Amino acid sequence: MKNASYDAFAALLADIGRALMRAGRYISRAVATMHWQGILVTCVALALAITILPLALFLFVVFMVARMVAISCANHKRRGPATPYRHVDGTNE
Repeated sequence: MKNASYDAFAALLADIGRALMRAGRYISRAVATMHWQGILVTCVALALAITILPLALFLFVVFMVARMVAISCANHKRRGPATPYRHVDGTNE
């Protein structure tokens, strides 16, 4: 007896594979018809995207973490130390 979810997953993977093959063929045809200047511009743009986007994302995360740490320290200094538990009537039991 076959598992229905496995069959659905296998069909999904097959669809993804076909879509990737179709996209690859489209891209290869587009590159084959481009002039060398267009290919050069495309390669430079792709190289910039591959290097700049991860750097920008990394710097965003680093600055957000630094901001959260700075805000946390500022709030801790402003609030002061935690007060110990005290009864309403003023006696510590």
